[in-house]
Amino acid sequence: MAQSDNKLRIPETLRKVKNIVGIFSAKGGVGKSAISLQIALALRDKGFSVGLVDADIYGPSQPIMLGSSAGELKLSKAQVIEPLTKEGIKFISMGLISGENMPVIWRGPMVSGAVMQLLSQTDWGELDYLIVDTPPGTGDVQLTLLQRIPLTSSIVVTTPQEVSISDCKKGIEMIKRLDKPITGLIENMSWFKPDDQDKKYFLFGKGGGKKLSEEYSIDLLAQLPLVEIPEDSKIQNHPLLKMEFDNIADKLVNSLKALKEKKSSGIPQINIILSLIHI
Repeated sequence: MAQSDNKLRIPETLRKVKNIVGIFSAKGGVGKSAISLQIALALRDKGFSVGLVDADIYGPSQPIMLGSSAGELKLSKAQVIEPLTKEGIKFISMGLISGENMPVIWRGPMVSGAVMQLLSQTDWGELDYLIVDTPPGTGDVQLTLLQRIPLTSSIVVTTPQEVSISDCKKGIEMIKRLDKPITGLIENMSWFKPDDQDKKYFLFGKGGGKKLSEEYSIDLLAQLPLVEIPEDSKIQNHPLLKMEFDNIADKLVNSLKALKEKKSSGIPQINIILSLIHI
């Protein structure tokens, strides 16, 4: 079961979810949703049971990327939402409810409430990993997720651009102030290399993600290139990106394993100290 603070009340539908991982970015347009899906697919390929929550109520992307549309959702006998299963991944999104061209014109509290409903009123069953694709920013939804959902870890996405790095710092500060663990940072759109050349072109600047990871002592999980994906193919079929996301998934799994071992190894030490005090 996902670990949480004592103050958190874990929804019944999440009690069989072992790890909940939030994918964050304070800047929009950095490729966070595509990265969320690719991490979920990479974990699936390693034999894990995986779920995916599209928590971007205003601009849901996962239904389009997974080839789904509104009207496919069903309620179970227990009156909870049955998530769709696409590509071997359970997923839920506001886009499956509102429709592709229907805007969601809600104020912040309603949006936060909708995100909590997607998480807590969906029948996830037993999952090894639940990936939460968060909206950009540091507002109501992000605060709700960090305070009310037992996140096991988080990953922050940026591009090398100075404006993206600046916003990303705000996102990292938010996560750290709420005392949530950060597995690492992913720099997307790091470079581009034409098929007929060996030279790399750094279209959006160079080294921003590396400097940011060093500033906050966060692991730089990957520097992903810009690549061309044929219309009849998918991101996960690109050999370089497939290798990169496989490595990211390995780092995530190993990081969470180390974190759990650290927590479990600390328990006997506390008991020993308490026993000495009582003596």
